[in-house]
Amino acid sequence: MLLPLRIPAFVLLACLCADAQPSRPAPETNKGAVAVEMANVLFRYSPSLTVFIVRLRGSLIPTPGHSVPSFNDPASFVLGTDAAEMRMSTSELESLMNSWLLRSPKAQLKNVRITAQGDRLLIRGTMKKGVPIPFAATAEPGLTSDNRIRIAVQQVKTAHVPLKGLMDSLGLSLDDLISQNGLHGLSVDKDSLLIDPQTAFPPPQLRAKITGVRVSNGSLVLTFGHGAPTLPRRPWKNYLALRGGSVEYGREQMFDSDLIMIDSTPADPFEFYLRGYWCQMVSGTIKVTPEKALRIFVPDYSKIPPGACRAHE
Repeated sequence: MLLPLRIPAFVLLACLCADAQPSRPAPETNKGAVAVEMANVLFRYSPSLTVFIVRLRGSLIPTPGHSVPSFNDPASFVLGTDAAEMRMSTSELESLMNSWLLRSPKAQLKNVRITAQGDRLLIRGTMKKGVPIPFAATAEPGLTSDNRIRIAVQQVKTAHVPLKGLMDSLGLSLDDLISQNGLHGLSVDKDSLLIDPQTAFPPPQLRAKITGVRVSNGSLVLTFGHGAPTLPRRPWKNYLALRGGSVEYGREQMFDSDLIMIDSTPADPFEFYLRGYWCQMVSGTIKVTPEKALRIFVPDYSKIPPGACRAHE
């Protein structure tokens, strides 16, 4: 699935992909579920929120009240992940923080900006304690034993004054200073921010065991399950493939599904927007195989010409 009160901001970042709710174990893959593979997919949750899926292997599992996963309803399924590697650039982390995790008007952290400093995150923004106060914080990402991301804060400064040392001398920690009102998908534990990657994003949400988090080349790198999987050899570089089970799309339901959406412009990652998938299909080319499978060559969502079919946003 970089990505402070002074600190919450940065934590939220690193959490870029988690939630304040208690972590839940990844569910077993349902028998008969739709198997899914993704390679080089820029998965768009909204016009401003994306995550880059380098490689993923898992299944689409219907949520309560839904008999099959439906592309018409992102909340109709969760993405059960056996193995995956995902990356978020610092700009994508900022979007997650500002447009999702800190979207409540009660949140004390605003205007978060994130950059990478080696293997750590530098987070800047504004915290509101009576009056807006600019802050800067450094944080180191790690994991907890209950499947969450821990963003440990080492330094926090306001108006160029080191705050962390003063807090330590007074016996205070972050959770003494940061109100958790309005913090969506984030909690504070002493001097750390905790994020649950299974609930940090809008639907479709992940159900996975997170096994690694690190900062590399200016991005937050997340690994799930067994890490980046080895996928079957295919003739395409960027694609999303569904196999087995039943899946709904448009007005159709495919049984024993065999559907692959393929990037028609493979020079860059395949930008797939679930809320706009039908427009991508309308703008693409559909091929039917003798085995009754579908191969759909579609453009990146942002490359659909103005005035053409676009999703309702």
